[in-house]
Amino acid sequence: MEIQELITFVTIVKQGSFCKASQKLGYSQAAVTIHIKNLETELNVKLFDRLSKKTTLTSYGKIFYEHSIQILNELSIAKESVTSTDELYGTLTIGTTDSLCASHIPELLFQFHKIHPYVSISIITDTIDGLIHMLNNNDIDFAYLVDQKIVDSHFIKVIEQEERAVFVASKNHPLINQKYLDLKTILSYPFILTEKDASYRQLLDYALTSRRLEIKPIIQAKSTNLILEMMRYNMGISFLPEFVLNDDFKKLEVSDFQISIYKQVLYHKNKWVSKEMKAFFQLLEKENVK
Repeated sequence: MEIQELITFVTIVKQGSFCKASQKLGYSQAAVTIHIKNLETELNVKLFDRLSKKTTLTSYGKIFYEHSIQILNELSIAKESVTSTDELYGTLTIGTTDSLCASHIPELLFQFHKIHPYVSISIITDTIDGLIHMLNNNDIDFAYLVDQKIVDSHFIKVIEQEERAVFVASKNHPLINQKYLDLKTILSYPFILTEKDASYRQLLDYALTSRRLEIKPIIQAKSTNLILEMMRYNMGISFLPEFVLNDDFKKLEVSDFQISIYKQVLYHKNKWVSKEMKAFFQLLEKENVK
């Protein structure tokens, strides 16, 4: 059994097809097929069901995939243990949410790049469910997200920091000068909200439903920056993590309503933690202390 055959097998699973794996690896599709046939012959099992255009793992393939990931991780650790260098040259693939991209991520990337200028970083934004799916599929190295507390034995949590999700308006909005606001008053104004699959939007909807209330936003958008820009025109109120606010916006204190969310950094328990990941975690922990 050759290491390259294991790499080919894992790449097919991650890419979803033999064709995409061959493009990723720079091999011909025939070479990729030969690698898998060699593995299947040696193991005496079928690793893939190739029905119509779909390539899916068999039950044996699923078991072998978990072991293959562990073998390749151990190989990476072995290589790293005998390669001593103070400079980092690897890659990082970070999954995160749009709200963090509109606030914390740019500064973190700037600081990290100053320390480790040769590390190549890819940022992928998605919903919480999408990020969890990518963690389980090893499509990202770790997830930096905002949600209610995630408790899952499959993941290791590096950071958990409590934050608030709040009602917010532009500094010129008429509600800014009112001291004692309640939910019914707030809900009588137009709203600009994130899409329903955003974590804090879901928490808002659940809380309102429990009180037999609801919001019908005039605009829904995935982009936090777009929502903030629309609010500059006083088009509506929003509900966002407090950490995205700047001097142009003010939170609206509602006496009978409060929601906590949590910034969290997670990686899969079977994930090999590279030097690049460790370096980014160290930076996050330093920033978290400030």
